[in-house]
Amino acid sequence: MAGNREYTASWLELEAQLGGRLVVHGSAKEQRALFTGLVKSVAAQRPPPNENIQVSEHTVGAIPVRVYRSKDATDELVPIGIFAHGGGFVAGSLDSEDFFCREVVERVQTVIVSVDYRLAPENKAPAQLEDMLQGFQWTHDNATSFNGDANKMYTIGASAGGVLSLSAARQIALGRSTLPSTTIKGIVALVPQAYHPQNVPEKYKSDFLAYHENATNIPMIDKISVDAALEMASVDTNNVDYLVGMDPGSHKLFPPTYIATCEFDPLRDDGKILARALQEAGVSVRSAHYDGLPHCFWFLPMLHETAVFMNHTIDGLKWIISQM
Repeated sequence: MAGNREYTASWLELEAQLGGRLVVHGSAKEQRALFTGLVKSVAAQRPPPNENIQVSEHTVGAIPVRVYRSKDATDELVPIGIFAHGGGFVAGSLDSEDFFCREVVERVQTVIVSVDYRLAPENKAPAQLEDMLQGFQWTHDNATSFNGDANKMYTIGASAGGVLSLSAARQIALGRSTLPSTTIKGIVALVPQAYHPQNVPEKYKSDFLAYHENATNIPMIDKISVDAALEMASVDTNNVDYLVGMDPGSHKLFPPTYIATCEFDPLRDDGKILARALQEAGVSVRSAHYDGLPHCFWFLPMLHETAVFMNHTIDGLKWIISQM
């Protein structure tokens, strides 16, 4: 670790209880097993599902989607978030962040549509982005069937899901989808990647430190994890469709955006630099940063910082909706 950076006491205590440091490495099969195991191991520590949340399963072409809405919904149409799960494009499913989607709908007047996009390495880029756009189109066309407002749609996701939330919004804003270019009214991008580490714009290179500072001995993901995700999905150094920071010309088209970053994360500066770049382009941006914590720490409900993160994220989403 550089300087005198320190993990939070609660994170160090958790690692002591776990008997080691968790980091996602290995083949796609190994990563999926680790990711699934993590989700299952903490499931018992989460509260039981709120019975007031109505969940329905659908299939869009060959893509499973899951719709979350409150049973208390009135006839008034509410904003819709299209959710993309994390997992480095390699792992994750509708179930892996079911807890997150439920809490959002429980605390915000919104509908969440979670898209189970195809995974790498079996499916290379742009398969994941294509699936997200197909999910957007289906949601737009069917919005009123679940009390959603097709005029108030936003993207939301973490890690690889944050990448896809940003990239889908960009594609739509550029008129590269079957939807109107003004469809997306906001973005919630949690610990996203926005730049290829080998192709950071010159003006930001001096600030792009986290990829190297957090290269090794870092929980959750490190440099090896980031490189593997890009390689498995075949996201090369010039792929601006996935790594939106590298296309500054499109930034002025982005809607209000909320970005979260973590100190001990090789993607930390992706989010920080993207927030700055969007602001320079005139976009309304809010952000939250978590010192002493690693990538996607909120997957672990036993951390007291998880509740803090959720409160901040809910407030960020409410701000996004207020801008619509």
